[in-house]
Amino acid sequence: MRIIYSSSKTYNKINMDLRIVNTCNNNCLYCLEQSYRLKEKYIYKNDIFLLINKNLDDNITFYWWNPLLHPDIIEIVKYSFSLWYKSIWILTNSYWLDNNLLNNLIENWLSSIWLYFNSFNREKHNLIVNWWIDYDEFINNLSIISKTKLFLKVIIHVNNENINSIYKDLLILNKKFWIKNFEFINYFPFDRPYDLYKNILEFDEFKNKDYINNIFIIIEKLKLNVSFVKFPKSFFWKYIKYYDFSNWILNQIGEEDINRLDIKEKPFCFLESRCNSCFIRDNCKFYE
Repeated sequence: MRIIYSSSKTYNKINMDLRIVNTCNNNCLYCLEQSYRLKEKYIYKNDIFLLINKNLDDNITFYWWNPLLHPDIIEIVKYSFSLWYKSIWILTNSYWLDNNLLNNLIENWLSSIWLYFNSFNREKHNLIVNWWIDYDEFINNLSIISKTKLFLKVIIHVNNENINSIYKDLLILNKKFWIKNFEFINYFPFDRPYDLYKNILEFDEFKNKDYINNIFIIIEKLKLNVSFVKFPKSFFWKYIKYYDFSNWILNQIGEEDINRLDIKEKPFCFLESRCNSCFIRDNCKFYE
């Protein structure tokens, strides 16, 4: 059994992050843990209850892959509320989400959904997701969630396929689905080999400068609430105020990754010349 738990302090609130599934319906190209999917797909409900009861933080997030796949997700959310967690969040790609499940989650005091999103372009969506969450199904689920009173945050992994259309997507997400909260994530270049998908996952900041600036123009025009994770300082150009390395570093990489970059030998990310897309190159002793 593999339970992943972490606790972090953000804006003076203690957040508990808990993985309750070891499986996912998708096979996204940017997934960092494809090789870690176990035969035991679900963490036992009673084990989850013990951990939830032991670590009473302000908020709890069921994250990684798709927690909606857990057969006891309703009971897990209900139990979390019984322990007086202030907020209960689920990070998901929306697969298996229908009106009945969503209403049950809301009735049991789910507070927020963080939703993975790639593009409103069907081909781009299917290329990156590469599995079971059909484009039409996803758009329908997005519409269903947006009509509730849940706090909704959209998570966008920026890549070479969607970077030229993100600013347009933001307009649609805001105007049509009333979404104001976004988190942008860059690919983590030293997590695993990705030569097969390098042309998709790596984008050239200079060539895409206009598209990047358009993203920030839309963010400021619509007054969106945003955060950027795993981006180097050079990504932000004249919008450097959105660069927050000091507060994000421990959330962006774990101790294992820090130790890996701190060894005497040069890490394979450096040897394979991945620096141009690495967000910590500004603070890496191997990069000059």
